Amino acid sequence: MQEGIYIAASAGLKQQNKLDIIANNLANLNNTGFKRDGVVFKEMIAPFQNDGGFEEARNALLPPDKSNANVAYVGINDFYTDHKQGGLIATGNTLDLALEGDGFFQIETAAGTRYSRKGNFRLDKQNRLVTQDGDPVLDKAGAPVVINAVGGDIGIDANGVVSVGKGLNNANLGQINVVRFENRDQLVKEGSGLYKKGTPDLQEEDAQTTFVRQGFLETSNVNTMEEMTAMIATMRGFEAYQKVIQSIDEINGQAVNTIGRVG
Repeated sequence: MQEGIYIAASAGLKQQNKLDIIANNLANLNNTGFKRDGVVFKEMIAPFQNDGGFEEARNALLPPDKSNANVAYVGINDFYTDHKQGGLIATGNTLDLALEGDGFFQIETAAGTRYSRKGNFRLDKQNRLVTQDGDPVLDKAGAPVVINAVGGDIGIDANGVVSVGKGLNNANLGQINVVRFENRDQLVKEGSGLYKKGTPDLQEEDAQTTFVRQGFLETSNVNTMEEMTAMIATMRGFEAYQKVIQSIDEINGQAVNTIGRVG
């Protein structure tokens, strides 16, 4: 009976983790360029390996020598980010940029180079194209994109080439750097729509099939109905494990009281 409580508790804790992720997805429903997160569960059978990798050691609620090898616990196999393309919404703002494809804007921050699909940019006092937090957007040369647009219209084409002016007076000011990664799963979220490399050897590539759309923003790829359905199912699962724990506890109490009367 004792291990039954541990097994149900392991499952309940993992449902709580899933609920936290779903709640975060819904909280970021209206955030530009947000990508939903998910979690993958796995079956864990004793004895547990202390060096078995991600979340392995922390999933064991009983020591390996005290756990029954014929039963399974619930563990977390992986957290993941769904990088599926979000929808594009027209804003008409000159410095709003959306990416159509699997690329990322390259952003320079105080902590180093980061990557983002959040394209609601602005110009700072130095006429640099920056994020809402003031971090510069980088060009193909790795320098901040500077736009001196006095008396001219700002144009940004599908390849990220920035120009200012009208007609024959149109001047090319450089090209926004858009990169991609062969394995986007190795990118780690850092907040404010930024990603960092999860491993130092993750290589950037030129995102030739990603196009910049001026005057648009990419919406989050969170589907409200799917997340709400998943939240309800997760809460029901959590409640079911709670009832299992309560039932086992009541059985244990009855057993103790019965044995006491017999004695």
